[in-house]
Amino acid sequence: MVGKITTDELLTLYNAGERNFAGVEILRIVGEMGEIDGVSGQITGLEGADLRGINLRVANLENVNLSGADLTEADLFGAYLGEAGLVKTILKDANLFSANLSSATLNEADLTGANLSHVKAVGASFIGAKVPGFERADLTHANFRDSTADEYALCRWFNVIWHTTMPDGTIKESPYCKW
Repeated sequence: MVGKITTDELLTLYNAGERNFAGVEILRIVGEMGEIDGVSGQITGLEGADLRGINLRVANLENVNLSGADLTEADLFGAYLGEAGLVKTILKDANLFSANLSSATLNEADLTGANLSHVKAVGASFIGAKVPGFERADLTHANFRDSTADEYALCRWFNVIWHTTMPDGTIKESPYCKW
Protein backbone atom coordinates (compact mmCIF):
# COMPACT_ATOMS: atom_id res chain seq x y z
CA MET A 1 0.00 0.00 0.00
CA VAL A 2 1.52 3.29 -1.09
CA GLY A 3 -0.28 6.54 -0.62
CA LYS A 4 -1.54 8.98 1.95
CA ILE A 5 -3.65 7.90 4.88
CA THR A 6 -5.01 9.36 8.10
CA THR A 7 -4.46 7.73 11.48
CA ASP A 8 -8.18 6.86 11.63
CA GLU A 9 -8.01 5.13 8.24
CA LEU A 10 -4.88 3.22 9.25
CA LEU A 11 -6.50 1.97 12.47
CA THR A 12 -9.72 0.99 10.68
CA LEU A 13 -7.81 -1.02 8.06
CA TYR A 14 -5.48 -2.56 10.65
CA ASN A 15 -8.41 -3.64 12.83
CA ALA A 16 -10.03 -5.19 9.72
CA GLY A 17 -6.93 -7.37 9.27
CA GLU A 18 -4.74 -5.32 6.90
CA ARG A 19 -1.05 -5.34 7.91
CA ASN A 20 0.71 -3.98 4.81
CA PHE A 21 1.09 -0.21 4.99
CA ALA A 22 4.48 -0.08 3.26
CA GLY A 23 5.26 3.34 1.82
CA VAL A 24 2.34 5.19 3.37
CA GLU A 25 2.47 8.79 4.48
CA ILE A 26 0.44 9.69 7.53
CA LEU A 27 -1.64 12.79 6.84
CA ARG A 28 -2.27 15.62 9.26
CA ILE A 29 -5.98 16.29 9.73
CA VAL A 30 -6.99 19.88 9.13
CA GLY A 31 -10.46 20.89 10.28
CA GLU A 32 -12.94 23.22 8.62
CA MET A 33 -11.61 26.14 10.63
CA GLY A 34 -7.99 25.38 9.81
CA GLU A 35 -7.10 23.79 13.14
CA ILE A 36 -4.71 20.89 13.12
CA ASP A 37 -4.64 17.84 15.33
CA GLY A 38 -1.93 17.23 17.84
CA VAL A 39 0.07 19.11 20.40
CA SER A 40 3.48 20.52 19.59
CA GLY A 41 2.92 19.78 15.93
CA GLN A 42 2.68 16.00 16.33
CA ILE A 43 0.12 13.98 14.41
CA THR A 44 -2.09 12.23 16.95
CA GLY A 45 -4.40 9.23 16.85
CA LEU A 46 -2.01 6.28 17.21
CA GLU A 47 -1.03 6.70 20.87
CA GLY A 48 -1.36 3.39 22.71
CA ALA A 49 -2.49 1.57 19.54
CA ASP A 50 -1.92 -2.17 19.11
CA LEU A 51 -0.01 -2.35 15.83
CA ARG A 52 1.88 -5.60 16.36
CA GLY A 53 3.31 -7.07 13.16
CA ILE A 54 2.46 -4.03 11.01
CA ASN A 55 4.46 -3.43 7.82
CA LEU A 56 5.49 0.23 7.65
CA ARG A 57 8.53 -0.22 5.41
CA VAL A 58 9.73 3.13 4.00
CA ALA A 59 6.66 4.84 5.47
CA ASN A 60 6.71 8.56 6.24
CA LEU A 61 5.89 8.80 9.95
CA GLU A 62 7.39 12.25 10.50
CA ASN A 63 5.97 13.91 13.62
CA VAL A 64 3.59 10.99 14.27
CA ASN A 65 2.90 10.32 17.95
CA LEU A 66 3.10 6.58 18.58
CA SER A 67 3.74 6.93 22.32
CA GLY A 68 2.64 3.87 24.25
CA ALA A 69 1.84 1.94 21.07
CA ASP A 70 2.74 -1.75 20.71
CA LEU A 71 4.85 -2.19 17.59
CA THR A 72 6.21 -5.61 18.51
CA GLU A 73 7.66 -7.30 15.39
CA ALA A 74 6.75 -4.27 13.24
CA ASP A 75 8.67 -3.84 9.99
CA LEU A 76 9.93 -0.25 9.92
CA PHE A 77 12.77 -0.87 7.45
CA GLY A 78 13.79 2.51 5.99
CA ALA A 79 10.88 4.33 7.66
CA TYR A 80 11.18 8.05 8.33
CA LEU A 81 10.36 8.72 11.99
CA GLY A 82 11.90 12.18 12.29
CA GLU A 83 10.60 13.99 15.40
CA ALA A 84 8.20 11.10 16.08
CA GLY A 85 6.87 10.57 19.59
CA LEU A 86 7.80 7.05 20.69
CA VAL A 87 7.71 7.48 24.47
CA LYS A 88 7.08 4.13 26.21
CA THR A 89 6.49 2.52 22.80
CA ILE A 90 7.04 -1.23 22.59
CA LEU A 91 9.33 -2.01 19.66
CA LYS A 92 10.39 -5.52 20.69
CA ASP A 93 11.89 -7.50 17.81
CA ALA A 94 11.00 -4.68 15.38
CA ASN A 95 12.96 -4.20 12.18
CA LEU A 96 14.30 -0.63 12.20
CA PHE A 97 17.13 -1.33 9.74
CA SER A 98 18.03 1.94 7.99
CA ALA A 99 15.21 3.86 9.72
CA ASN A 100 15.60 7.58 10.31
CA LEU A 101 14.93 8.42 13.98
CA SER A 102 16.42 11.91 13.87
CA SER A 103 15.10 14.03 16.76
CA ALA A 104 12.63 11.28 17.73
CA THR A 105 11.77 10.81 21.39
CA LEU A 106 12.10 7.16 22.48
CA ASN A 107 12.25 7.76 26.23
CA GLU A 108 11.43 4.59 28.18
CA ALA A 109 10.76 2.71 24.92
CA ASP A 110 11.40 -1.03 24.80
CA LEU A 111 13.62 -1.89 21.83
CA THR A 112 14.59 -5.35 23.11
CA GLY A 113 15.65 -7.50 20.16
CA ALA A 114 15.10 -4.70 17.62
CA ASN A 115 17.33 -4.46 14.54
CA LEU A 116 18.98 -1.03 14.80
CA SER A 117 21.58 -1.46 12.07
CA HIS A 118 22.25 1.56 9.83
CA VAL A 119 19.86 3.72 11.87
CA LYS A 120 20.18 7.50 11.73
CA ALA A 121 19.38 8.73 15.24
CA VAL A 122 20.84 12.24 15.19
CA GLY A 123 19.46 14.14 18.17
CA ALA A 124 17.21 11.26 19.22
CA SER A 125 16.41 10.74 22.90
CA PHE A 126 16.58 7.25 24.40
CA ILE A 127 16.42 8.31 28.08
CA GLY A 128 15.53 5.31 30.23
CA ALA A 129 14.94 3.11 27.17
CA LYS A 130 15.73 -0.59 26.83
CA VAL A 131 18.23 -0.42 23.99
CA PRO A 132 20.12 -3.29 22.31
CA GLY A 133 23.22 -2.66 20.25
CA PHE A 134 23.56 -0.54 17.13
CA GLU A 135 25.65 -1.23 14.06
CA ARG A 136 26.80 1.38 11.55
CA ALA A 137 24.46 3.93 13.16
CA ASP A 138 24.75 7.72 13.34
CA LEU A 139 24.23 8.53 17.03
CA THR A 140 25.42 12.14 16.86
CA HIS A 141 23.81 14.27 19.63
CA ALA A 142 21.70 11.27 20.78
CA ASN A 143 20.90 10.94 24.48
CA PHE A 144 21.15 7.51 26.15
CA ARG A 145 21.04 8.71 29.79
CA ASP A 146 19.72 6.02 32.15
CA SER A 147 19.12 3.62 29.25
CA THR A 148 20.21 0.00 29.19
CA ALA A 149 22.57 0.74 26.29
CA ASP A 150 26.07 -0.58 26.85
CA GLU A 151 28.66 2.17 26.31
CA TYR A 152 31.05 -0.36 24.84
CA ALA A 153 28.38 -1.50 22.37
CA LEU A 154 27.48 2.10 21.47
CA CYS A 155 31.11 2.93 20.74
CA ARG A 156 31.82 0.10 18.35
CA TRP A 157 30.48 -1.64 15.25
CA PHE A 158 31.15 1.43 13.09
CA ASN A 159 28.77 3.71 15.01
CA VAL A 160 29.36 7.47 14.88
CA ILE A 161 29.42 9.05 18.34
CA TRP A 162 29.70 12.85 18.66
CA HIS A 163 28.26 14.98 21.46
CA THR A 164 26.44 11.80 22.47
CA THR A 165 25.19 11.38 26.04
CA MET A 166 26.18 7.98 27.42
CA PRO A 167 23.98 5.97 29.86
CA ASP A 168 25.98 7.27 32.85
CA GLY A 169 25.43 10.89 31.77
CA THR A 170 28.91 11.52 30.40
CA ILE A 171 29.15 13.10 26.98
CA LYS A 172 31.46 11.94 24.22
CA GLU A 173 32.38 15.40 22.86
CA SER A 174 34.62 14.81 19.91
CA PRO A 175 33.94 12.61 16.91
CA TYR A 176 34.37 9.09 18.18
CA CYS A 177 33.99 6.05 16.05
CA LYS A 178 35.52 2.75 16.94
CA TRP A 179 36.05 0.24 14.19
